[in-house]
Amino acid sequence: MRPTSRLFATVKSAKKFLEPNTPTGLTGLTTHPSPRPALIYTYRQTLKKLEQIPKSSVYRQSVEALTKQRLEIVEAQRPEGYEKWLERVRKQIEANPAAYGRFMNADGSLGSQKAHVESVDNWDGIVTRQDALQEGTNSMAEAERKAKSVGAEVQIVDKEAAEGKLPTVEDLEVEPPLTREQYVPFHLIYT
Repeated sequence: MRPTSRLFATVKSAKKFLEPNTPTGLTGLTTHPSPRPALIYTYRQTLKKLEQIPKSSVYRQSVEALTKQRLEIVEAQRPEGYEKWLERVRKQIEANPAAYGRFMNADGSLGSQKAHVESVDNWDGIVTRQDALQEGTNSMAEAERKAKSVGAEVQIVDKEAAEGKLPTVEDLEVEPPLTREQYVPFHLIYT
């Protein structure tokens, strides 16, 4: 905890919010763009995976208890304007239940089925022969496979043109950011 407190003390306190992807002072570690939803997602996925382990397992019991405790801490930290944001998002979900119905958890809370931040594959700057696109065999079977895939894409586009495009999780408004003071419990979890 002491090193983290020292780092936070050196950060300019003039700003109310931490900027996403800014250095934390720890080598290679930057601030997460949306830590609360990402942690909630991770903890819920962990609890879901733990269901595969027998209930009598000491490992499952200890990890489950720790994960539930951390999940409670994270869910208790709600950003300013969270209730208004939640109300707007719920209206958006109720307007299109076919697209967003799968994002509702059993307890009535919202949850995503994918991580909120996709990993970036950094290019090393070297081009090799293996990076080149393969042309394939140009056989009749290959041509039929390509025609099927193009036909499937055309059907999707035609369906979207006729019925309208179904919204995705990216179309939902992003949760309001946490303030600097609200980040402290997140760091207490891991120290």
